[in-house]
Amino acid sequence: MNRNASQRWVDALNALKERLNEPILWFPYPALVAFGLVIILRGHLLTGMNPRLGARVDVIQYSGQHLQDGGIWLGIYPENNQVVVVSSDRRRFSWPIQSQNLAELEPLIKYLKERVQKEAYSTAIKMESSLTRSTAVLAVDQKLKYIHLRPVIYALAEARIAKYGFETRLIKPGVVH
Repeated sequence: MNRNASQRWVDALNALKERLNEPILWFPYPALVAFGLVIILRGHLLTGMNPRLGARVDVIQYSGQHLQDGGIWLGIYPENNQVVVVSSDRRRFSWPIQSQNLAELEPLIKYLKERVQKEAYSTAIKMESSLTRSTAVLAVDQKLKYIHLRPVIYALAEARIAKYGFETRLIKPGVVH
């Protein structure tokens, strides 16, 4: 009986050992799901905070004062013989650099008109007036010339945006570049 009991004990230990030796393949999945959700959430927060993150605009440096941001931000830069305009809500418009066809600007003009209408509706609902909400801020890449900006200025005029300014990188006082 002692031999039989010890054999059962050995069999139970062997069964336990076999059960513990089997690989458990599901354990990394909850960690991977949590890690993936954190990456997705972080990506949405970072790109939603600053509209300038997606635009490859190299603006000029200028000493001046910090002004309140406008309501409509547009990043304008060249890419593969195209003028690319990126808005603060990640809309992208492009046309060839040498283009003289104003029909290619229709999507940008339509977008700007919708933005102006939305800003006007928003200020009417809030019953407040703000000049900066209908101001366009143009972040223009240094590689572009004025002739490349003329279509954008034309689109602003078509959308009845009379006030616009250019974004610059401020030089901090006392910092030598």
